Amino acid sequence: MRFPVVICAFALAACAHGTRAARDPAPSHDSDLLTAEELSGVSGSTVYDAVRQLRPEWLMRGHPGAVLARTQGDLILYVDGTRYGAGIDGLRTLTLRSVASVQYFSPGAAQARFGAGHISGAIEVITVPR
Repeated sequence: MRFPVVICAFALAACAHGTRAARDPAPSHDSDLLTAEELSGVSGSTVYDAVRQLRPEWLMRGHPGAVLARTQGDLILYVDGTRYGAGIDGLRTLTLRSVASVQYFSPGAAQARFGAGHISGAIEVITVPR
């Protein structure tokens, strides 16, 4: 008789925990993504300004310190899925007011998404629909 009572107690506890978790979700932080909310707090006007302030490690990935890595290729930039150019300097030409999100892709993730040739990874900018 005791066994069913214990199971019911665990089931009720699980339901209560699930309800609380749904009401108070823990904030998530994706180090490879900048959302519109995060971008709205940036001082500056370009995507480069935002990345420099909020994810400076992306810039280091785009300009590796090792001589060997520098000769292998630049970070590749995409805007709405279309290749925009090589290197992080293209971020200086994109204004924040038109951007919905910015995402960094590691070399492996960039290759899986965009194809071969992404030795330093990629950044994709998604613009706000007009």
